[in-house]
Amino acid sequence: MVSMITNSRTKKSLHLAYSFFRKRLMHLNLQLLYQCNFKCGICDFWKEDYKEQPRLSLSQIKTISEKIKPLGPIVISIGGGEPLMHKDIVGITHTLAQNNFPVMICNGWFVTPELAKDLFKAGMHEVSISLDYADAAKHDAQRGMPGAFDRAVSALETLMRNRVAPHQRVHMISVVMDDNIDEIEKLIKLSKSIGVTYLITFYSKRRGEKESRASRPDISRRLLELKKKYPEFIAISEFINRFADAQVDGGVAPCYAGKNLFNIDCVGNVTRCIDQLDTVAGNIFEHDIGYLKDRLVSQIAENKCSACWTSCRGNIETMLYGDHKLKTFFEYGNIIRKVSLGR
Repeated sequence: MVSMITNSRTKKSLHLAYSFFRKRLMHLNLQLLYQCNFKCGICDFWKEDYKEQPRLSLSQIKTISEKIKPLGPIVISIGGGEPLMHKDIVGITHTLAQNNFPVMICNGWFVTPELAKDLFKAGMHEVSISLDYADAAKHDAQRGMPGAFDRAVSALETLMRNRVAPHQRVHMISVVMDDNIDEIEKLIKLSKSIGVTYLITFYSKRRGEKESRASRPDISRRLLELKKKYPEFIAISEFINRFADAQVDGGVAPCYAGKNLFNIDCVGNVTRCIDQLDTVAGNIFEHDIGYLKDRLVSQIAENKCSACWTSCRGNIETMLYGDHKLKTFFEYGNIIRKVSLGR
């Protein structure tokens, strides 16, 4: 059985590598639901406009999985809202893992040893838990939930203990903002003490009406210094190097959303990205994937947005279009490398 699973994962990996070299669609953000138990200051999905939105059902996930098969194995980022609020999250993971690489970012509140083990047995490839401040009170305030920090730390420990295969990874991930750059080193040290690795993403003001949270001008230099200092900080260097560009007018252009990554929301609408839910290319339940690909590509010329530099966009575009592809490819290998179950 272990040999069969390993062979299947190897075949999927080779196919994904082929998509990488052909610069095809290879990353899907899949929003199961918009509901969340937190009230984060950097997100609108918990607010009134989204409260009554439906959830994708397990049967709908099976349909989506079948319809995207022609893309070949891709990385599917399971999200929301808070994805662990979905009662069928284990079944959803199992369905998506048959032909793809499911990963997830969540707040950690609902993680238990039983759920962690079930998710990894179902084929979850990677889980990242959000932690934005090393100070518990700051994190709880930002996330609008007392106890959020302690539950996130506990979730990281629980997930790490309950992996069932060395290739399954657990990361701490932080949204880099104007007021937490001086927290990053402490967070890296915390991740090291837990035994997990550390990633970052850049704050996006596009999700709703948000203020700019631009950090200090030397943000890239400071983060790269920390990366050199701590092997636990495994974010891709060239991705980090564009953080300074991302926070000035014009951002990082061009954007390849629609060509290399796309989004499916909780009613099946297909868009270029999670921040442009109004640019609907079609619906996964009504159209075939060939039509949707063509529509997404046709929208690229119209896309003048370069406002985000989140990890889903930034890592992919850095690998595909960056100036230091060999170094980036090596660094990405560090993100997905196997970690002993005894760690």
